[in-house]
Amino acid sequence: MKTRDDFCDDVRQRLQACSDRSLLRVAVSPNFDHPIEYTGEQILERAQSQAASVLKSCPPKKSRAVILILLPHCPELFLLQLGVVLNGHVPAVLAWPTTRVDSEKYQRNLVHQLNRLPADLLVTLPQLAQNLGGSLPYAACGLPIENGAVFAKMFPAGALVEQLRVDDCSVVRAALPEDTLFLQFSGGTTGAQKAVAVTSRMLGQQFEQLSRALRITASDVVVSWLPMYHDMGLIACYWLPLWWGAESTQIAATDWVLNPELLFRYIDQYRGTLCWLPNFSFSYLSQRREFMRKQYNLNSLRAWINCSEPVRQRSISQFANTFADFGVQPRCIQACYAMAETVFAITQSELGRELSTIPRSQVLRGMNHSGNLSFDLLDDVYVSSGIPLSDTQVRIYRHDGALCSERECGEIYVRTPSLFSGYWSADGFQSHTLRNGWHATGDYGCMANAELFVIGRFKDIIIVGGNNIFPEDVEAVVNTLPEVSPGRVVAFGVEDQEYGTQSLAIVAEVAPGLDEQKRKAVESWIRKLVLTATGTAPRYVAVVPQRWIVKSTAGKISHRNARQVCWRAHEWRSAMMPNGEAIRNAAQESASQIAGRPIKAGQKLVSSGLIDSLSVLKLISLLERKLNISIAPETLQPEDFDDVDLIVETVERVGKPLE
Repeated sequence: MKTRDDFCDDVRQRLQACSDRSLLRVAVSPNFDHPIEYTGEQILERAQSQAASVLKSCPPKKSRAVILILLPHCPELFLLQLGVVLNGHVPAVLAWPTTRVDSEKYQRNLVHQLNRLPADLLVTLPQLAQNLGGSLPYAACGLPIENGAVFAKMFPAGALVEQLRVDDCSVVRAALPEDTLFLQFSGGTTGAQKAVAVTSRMLGQQFEQLSRALRITASDVVVSWLPMYHDMGLIACYWLPLWWGAESTQIAATDWVLNPELLFRYIDQYRGTLCWLPNFSFSYLSQRREFMRKQYNLNSLRAWINCSEPVRQRSISQFANTFADFGVQPRCIQACYAMAETVFAITQSELGRELSTIPRSQVLRGMNHSGNLSFDLLDDVYVSSGIPLSDTQVRIYRHDGALCSERECGEIYVRTPSLFSGYWSADGFQSHTLRNGWHATGDYGCMANAELFVIGRFKDIIIVGGNNIFPEDVEAVVNTLPEVSPGRVVAFGVEDQEYGTQSLAIVAEVAPGLDEQKRKAVESWIRKLVLTATGTAPRYVAVVPQRWIVKSTAGKISHRNARQVCWRAHEWRSAMMPNGEAIRNAAQESASQIAGRPIKAGQKLVSSGLIDSLSVLKLISLLERKLNISIAPETLQPEDFDDVDLIVETVERVGKPLE
């Protein structure tokens, strides 16, 4: 088994062997006509020298330091990440914010985030490093970049006013494995992201597995807009081609969103052969065809690999049909199931063959479901994510721990040589998802004919009246409306206190310029469409402006965050608060419990002495638990709770739904 040093020596030799070939191109706005190119030898020399320069100006206190890299899309980002590895330290790439960020708010949130990460150094733009200054428990080092003035405008000069106390910054430092190369953050959409320590053993295994599945050679050309903080961008689109001496062309995600045909332009220009994309990208590109100014030759692409989201038949069929005249062939559209916890890929479809599908009607959901509904507006099939890579096993387990049968859905478990040892976080290594060498992914799917079919996230399933609704199904339906921004729909469950179940809530972003009448029409179309397609009527529908929905740094929809934001939104508060009858019942039950006797309507509580002032706090606590709300007692008087009618009035006036 290779040591970390052996692995790094191997990387150096591979890059030196490509001294006369361009391996890396970085397209930087606005000079898209001339991406910055580096041969293998130039990558090696500049990566090592750039890292050495940073470490000399801000020397870490440890021989093997964790170095956070917070930079926009630029050549320095790619070179520094590699250079830090080759210099014996452990880099971790953080997500760069969008240009519309609130500077002050972002920096404050960033300070709280960084103070919980067990790191030794932050490398970022000079002005941002200066602003963060003494607010971090470790040094912030400024790195000038090409075109850096554009990004520096986002963060005007001025140190943060609020400095965290030292005890706020204390974190547990668990030792990293000796062969750790770098950290990558899991693409989770709930809670704080956790770091995965990628070792030389794990990365080497992944390279071998992927090379066998994709038959990668030095003649391959990867074209990507995926960011470096995402495992698909970091592993598949940067490290993998570097390792095998293949070319890669890198585009900024923001540039691709604004000008999606950049991807096609570079595939045509450099004769790209491999391109990884999340599912929504296939739909987005199809919808943007009418705005594309040129015709492109894409027949060099041997694999368009759909990854990071459940694969949708509608998305890939639309893409193949829309760009057939560009040379896109259905047999070249492939799929992969991947995650940071296994470095990257777990499964891969067979090259040269169209993706397998299975009818929804032949899949056992494993729980209650709505049966045979009119799914004609949805895909009526599930699409395969391929077969497990070599030496990789996938199992599907029921909720009770029993193995699922063929085509029976449950939680996906994986075991692979590139599996992590647990999340490395402020609390040390956390291995709660690992069970006897298997990783419980939290994803929901089934196996059929030795292929994996991924349906969605287990924790995001919405249970309405005993029926399981998959948010991905609802989101796919709503995304068929032309007025809805592609990939900008989120569906989630809202607790219904009145009926003791969940209700379906939907948020959809629309393009700017829609007046109120048009927004109401879109809301009505969404309600009808979802009811027809799924058999479940949404209780709450919000049509919102662009950039409202929260996504994770990996580009995945955060159902939990969307639910929280909706709950805080004024127009949803009254709908999500318990109704008057529910409040009255809770008030009567709580008052009777505290008084030790049944309380009738109109009966005085405080003024009669049945409940004293101290017991009012207990009454408030009971109401909060029963109604799932919060009540701020400091704004109230005991007299506000003197009878059931007053309690109902008070709760309706000041109660707030919990997030």
